[in-house]
Amino acid sequence: MARNQDVDDDEFAGLSGDTGSDVDTQTGKLLDAPRQDPKVVFDSVVALADSLPSIDDITEVEEGDLSELTDTERQQKEDTETVILAASKVGKAAIWVMGQGFAAAKKGQWFRGTHLTIEQYMAYLVPDVVPRQARRWVTGSSLALAITSRTGTAPVEGQIRELVRVKGTEKKTLPQDIAADMYVVATEVAGTTGTKVTAKVLSDFRTKVEAASLPEEREQRKTTLQELALDALAGPIGPESTDDGGADARNSGEPEDAIIDAEIVTPQLDALDEALQVLKAVRKTIKAPTFKNAVAEQDPARYSTLIRELRTITRELHGVADRAPGPMNVPVPAQAEQQESAVA
Repeated sequence: MARNQDVDDDEFAGLSGDTGSDVDTQTGKLLDAPRQDPKVVFDSVVALADSLPSIDDITEVEEGDLSELTDTERQQKEDTETVILAASKVGKAAIWVMGQGFAAAKKGQWFRGTHLTIEQYMAYLVPDVVPRQARRWVTGSSLALAITSRTGTAPVEGQIRELVRVKGTEKKTLPQDIAADMYVVATEVAGTTGTKVTAKVLSDFRTKVEAASLPEEREQRKTTLQELALDALAGPIGPESTDDGGADARNSGEPEDAIIDAEIVTPQLDALDEALQVLKAVRKTIKAPTFKNAVAEQDPARYSTLIRELRTITRELHGVADRAPGPMNVPVPAQAEQQESAVA
């Protein structure tokens, strides 16, 4: 399988985005994590909260109030938005840092002796992440971090997926330097046209670039990419054109991204994993006070319907889970307990 080439720092150096803001500084600290004490990096991210206005200093305003913001409120709003954007950028960059780490672990097989596969190792270190998602972090980490270094903003997973995936019967991959140039050009063009660089846009852009003959001279190549990007951004954007690359990626018929040459695709395991994460999230929102407060809202008919449906679905899930077969004829925990009780 062909691999992306290493990024050329000199190629299209003039296309790099503006950097230097506090937001970019926070992102940069995270990207420098391998050269710093991880605790210092973590603390620097958490310390973003110190830049938020104190809750005690914020004047509470009732919902529906349409009065203009005071000068103090405008400053508090600006400070808060700066912190939110910084935290968002750090979060986006973090997945690619983890991906690069897992790539190193895969190459060195550092999990040998403790885990049989890289997927097991991933699940051990980051249990809340679906393995396939983590594998995509590995596949796209090199390009994503190269882009982040040049633009100060980390791309999202769907965008990177369209630039690194193997396409067509000839199993084509983009050279990494070209892929990075494409992303930077696309974001620049989108900024001037008021459009958005979605996964679908990058997929169309890539198709046009692969069909074109890019000039060798840097400025000429930049001009060609800008023209192709304008064409891609002006094209029709379908309902599947989301930044997560979800429907577009699933319906393309292309092979899945892999960190090994022959990845075994396990869609049902991923489906169970994703369902489990959803259930865990729901469980966090349903506590004893939730029911007590719901009763206090004085809508007994609606409350009774919701309770009945909750009980029905939990019983169904409980039954399905209890009847689930064990892996390789090994009983799952609930079945093992039942079998031991029967033997006793």
